[in-house]
Amino acid sequence: MTGQYTAGAEKKRVILLSIISNALLVVIKLVIGFASGLVSIIAEALHSANDLIASVIAYFGVKKSLEPPDSGHQFGHGKIEVITGTIENMLILLIAVYIMYEGISKLLHGTSPELIEAGILVMVFSGCVNFVVSRYLIKKGRKLRSIGIEVDGEHLRADVITSFGVAGALVAMKLSGIWWLDPAAAVLVGLWIFFIFIGLMKKLVSQVIDSALPPEDIKKIEDVLKDYGEIKRHHKIRTRHSGSTIFIDMHIQVDPELSVKDSHEITKKIESRLSDIFGDANVLVHVEPCYKK
Repeated sequence: MTGQYTAGAEKKRVILLSIISNALLVVIKLVIGFASGLVSIIAEALHSANDLIASVIAYFGVKKSLEPPDSGHQFGHGKIEVITGTIENMLILLIAVYIMYEGISKLLHGTSPELIEAGILVMVFSGCVNFVVSRYLIKKGRKLRSIGIEVDGEHLRADVITSFGVAGALVAMKLSGIWWLDPAAAVLVGLWIFFIFIGLMKKLVSQVIDSALPPEDIKKIEDVLKDYGEIKRHHKIRTRHSGSTIFIDMHIQVDPELSVKDSHEITKKIESRLSDIFGDANVLVHVEPCYKK
């Protein structure tokens, strides 16, 4: 219980870092964007605003997912993260469509942006901040197996690419005087965000349909079983995710003469070993007699 509490507290701290950094970037980008008239920076501000909303949703999703199982949710609340992650991802889609619409509109009507140098600086600053924060979030999300934190990190990683891309477009516009580079960059930002939406949706769907763990993780389970000579055979290993919780069940075959007590001790050792390897793991081991030599 203590380990689960510690991991939960760490998840909340990680998400709070994302909320603070996104709030800061939204304010800076909006001020510079509206002052300069640069649609690509306004588009990036909206992207960061979307990330801020997503981070807040992720925070409450992670908090809810950490609640212990109850009579109505006997397998826990892990999939709350999948629901909140899906909401976040739909926000990404809406922002992508809006940014592309704004960029195309500016291309058709023309613009006369100002303060290009300030726009370049804020985009470089944004890219650097998000580079550090996104790497931290993605690393922690994978370590804690939190789809909510990982989705949040992927949002910010998209910001890294788009921020430096917009900065590059503004530099080119400053040097060449070609006005349409700014709205064109906004359209590319929108397209990039759309592909981020597609990639994240694949990950979310894999949890909804209870996809199994990857082969390398199945091998870790089988390697644990090989350490116990009492196990003659094993089969029906099944795995799935529910938020950050991994569910594992299996059948093991032991000597028919092995006592119930000894068989139970083996299952307890297996459950303990797998929990050490995978962290928040719900393990069920079914024991059968093995009559074959």
